[in-house]
Amino acid sequence: MKLDYIKEFRAYRSDRLSRIAKPLVKAGVTADQVTALSLISGLLAVYFLFTNYYLLVLFALLHLLFDGFDGVIARLTKTSIAGKYLDLVTDNLVTIGVLIKTAIFLQDFYAFIAAGLFSLALTIHIISKLKAPILFIRTVSLIVLTIALNPSFPFAAILLTAGYLAAGGVSSYSLTRQLQWHLNR
Repeated sequence: MKLDYIKEFRAYRSDRLSRIAKPLVKAGVTADQVTALSLISGLLAVYFLFTNYYLLVLFALLHLLFDGFDGVIARLTKTSIAGKYLDLVTDNLVTIGVLIKTAIFLQDFYAFIAAGLFSLALTIHIISKLKAPILFIRTVSLIVLTIALNPSFPFAAILLTAGYLAAGGVSSYSLTRQLQWHLNR
């Protein structure tokens, strides 16, 4: 289910980012190269999770920025199916990394279950050639982390636990919708 305000935000973001993306395209920068930068910055954000708040925020923001640019560059040039899958896998490897690192940090088995449920829903989405419904949780996960891990935030453990429980719930919902989608085919 796509909401109108999400479409409006994407159109607004594409309009703003295309002003910067056009010169990048002229310089020969490809969407796949920017996706690679998105992956590297996302993995660095995961690496600094729970160890360095400011580097976590920096690399998380770079990851989201590069992710926005790769889509704009892809639309300005030729969008490929392989690029679509590369972008999807890149974004969600970061999400899975965040969930696993949270599970390790909190020593909480349920966070591993949330990571597994999301991985399963993502796998079904990919196998269905991106047709099975799924709700993505990356951006919300990064926002929750930046709030929870802010040195002045007093309820970090509670918010982290609520965050991975919500991720598990959203992933369970995605799996339920995917089962419904498969049965209705």
